[in-house]
Amino acid sequence: MTDAHEVPSGLCRVYVVALESEVMSIRKFAQKNAGYRQGQPSYFVDVTDIAVDLRFDQHMHGIKDNAFVRMYGTGLRPDFTVDFPPSPFGVAVEQEAQFARSLREEGCGVWAPVLDAPETSNVYVIRLDEAVLKNRGFREANPGYLKDSPCVYVGATALSPQARFANHKSGHKANWFARTYGMALLPDIFAHLNPMTRQRALATEIALAQELRQEGFAVWQN
Repeated sequence: MTDAHEVPSGLCRVYVVALESEVMSIRKFAQKNAGYRQGQPSYFVDVTDIAVDLRFDQHMHGIKDNAFVRMYGTGLRPDFTVDFPPSPFGVAVEQEAQFARSLREEGCGVWAPVLDAPETSNVYVIRLDEAVLKNRGFREANPGYLKDSPCVYVGATALSPQARFANHKSGHKANWFARTYGMALLPDIFAHLNPMTRQRALATEIALAQELRQEGFAVWQN
């Protein structure tokens, strides 16, 4: 049986860390919490694909940490997240965002990477030549493809979509389908979504790929 703090492979869990009240003296934190009510607690809300107690230990030891947790974290609040079972990344990120907003509505101080990290990431969609359908792996990934619908690659990047597309075509950290069959960006699909936080971009990449598949597109998304 899976322990409450363990995370099954491929899934993520929301976790909450209680922060010392002094965190509200940090301008960066306070600016994100204009509705904070004096005396209310403060929290850090995030997702992880490893055991939450191990993730907390990583924070406290400076491993892929958040400075607010490392400097002001007092402990995990597993009682807050008992109703959030391990979920796919995109679902967990939405749970993170919703729970963080609910805490803010109560006047708490909150930092959640999906909402509060710098909006320096973008999603993008590349139109692929329909010759990509000759690839068996691509076809098998798209059993619901509607004939004559677009074939696309969906990704997320810390670069501009234009720069990332250029990297794909030049072979720099490129996806094979994007490099071999990439024709052009499709900004009408993604431009209105950008920019966003890194976590939001990764979740949006997954959701956008699923949405396009539901519309009959043939999609590749890593």
